[in-house]
Amino acid sequence: MTSAFTGLLAYPITPLGAGGDVDLDALEGLVGRAAAAGVDGVTVLATSGAGVSFDDAERDAVVRVAVAAAGTTPVHVGVAGESAHRVTGRARAAVAAGAAGLVLPPFSYLPLDDAEVRGLFARVGAAAAGAPACFYNKPVQLGLDVSPALLADLAADGSVVAVKDPASLPSRPAGRVAELRAAAPGVAVGLSGDPALAGGTEAADAWHTGLAALAPAEYVAVRAARVAGPEAGDGGAQAAAAWLLDLARAVAATGRAVTALHAVAVLLGTPTAPPRDALVPLTAADEAALRDVVAGRPAS
Repeated sequence: MTSAFTGLLAYPITPLGAGGDVDLDALEGLVGRAAAAGVDGVTVLATSGAGVSFDDAERDAVVRVAVAAAGTTPVHVGVAGESAHRVTGRARAAVAAGAAGLVLPPFSYLPLDDAEVRGLFARVGAAAAGAPACFYNKPVQLGLDVSPALLADLAADGSVVAVKDPASLPSRPAGRVAELRAAAPGVAVGLSGDPALAGGTEAADAWHTGLAALAPAEYVAVRAARVAGPEAGDGGAQAAAAWLLDLARAVAATGRAVTALHAVAVLLGTPTAPPRDALVPLTAADEAALRDVVAGRPAS
């Protein structure tokens, strides 16, 4: 499969200084280390990167620094916004700053229907000169779960080349990846959700993960082992997967994933203040749990 959205795709936080400004040096380090470790792509300004909390000038700086730091590794950009006008403007700006692709959840004040989703992606495609787009499926948060039929429609008119789908939902039937592939054969089907990815879900066409930007070497090893299959027997990858699973569960247990990712970044050596939209800090117990897991990181 040829797609801009395959393999291991890392979603870094957007590091902040003490005053709340974007720390571009810290971002450069995160992206550069992820690229050097062998991730297949980097996505900035999506959920892990708290993209909706930055103005246009800040977003432009983030994209340009990430593109420069990533070298030959493609950089994708989350372009969510509160209106189609805002989304298309962000898509156009991302491409001008060097983005290799766009990641778009069908966000709106009210949930969109299928016709409105098709219209949104068509407008983004026109504004971004045909840059490849990934449908960021967030059914719990947005009230819309992309159907195989809708994905097929979006693929047929060229609006979408990939989908980022939750790896684990209570109501998700078995065989979801196969169903989406059958409906839209040319679309890269990717999975998100670090507890499921580290815990044993299938490799699919892509993994989209925030923790891969903070622990890229471990995630690259785990992804490679999962693609190779159990017969490969990589003990190092097994230890990395066990640690990543513990870390993913500790992050999820906080109930404040982006804030927790910022805390993990600090523990792993990347300075950052909490995200701008963090209204409630982590509890002391949550911070201690994260600290304990990070301290158990396997030796490289």
